[in-house]
Amino acid sequence: MVSHRLPSALLLVSSLGTVSLPLQAIEPGVYFGAGVGVTDDQILQESDSGTRVFGGINITPYIGIEVAAVDLGDYANGTLTQEGVSYEIVGYLPLSHSTDVYGKFGIFDWEVSNGFETHTGDDTSFGVGINVKMGSNLNLRGEWQSFLDVDGGDVDMLSANVSISF
Repeated sequence: MVSHRLPSALLLVSSLGTVSLPLQAIEPGVYFGAGVGVTDDQILQESDSGTRVFGGINITPYIGIEVAAVDLGDYANGTLTQEGVSYEIVGYLPLSHSTDVYGKFGIFDWEVSNGFETHTGDDTSFGVGINVKMGSNLNLRGEWQSFLDVDGGDVDMLSANVSISF
């Protein structure tokens, strides 16, 4: 199984934006990136590979907004696809001048299709991760994210991501 439920993740997400520290790993500005990972559908009890393409703006060193197109993989021998767009608030907690942890919380606008019918909906997503600044504008991110109630079940994603800041 890709992940365990992280009950404290919501607490972390809500508290990150209120932290005021002298360290600053994330700089305000725009960023774009992509990632690959492993997804796990809790209802189907299947795993697959997933991808994401994302962009955002860091309003301050501690708060940002992110939008991502997410492919949660194909299930049931490739006959069931799950994908969507996430809209999230991101809170950062710097650990050093090049590393921070973050939490995110938002809405996932999902679509599930089996080739004959398509179901859509909007539900909650949240996650946690670590961001490491590798140069003046290159970042590596490791992230766990949960997409709740996607067509009746939760789907988790553990991913490695690369982003470029401007």
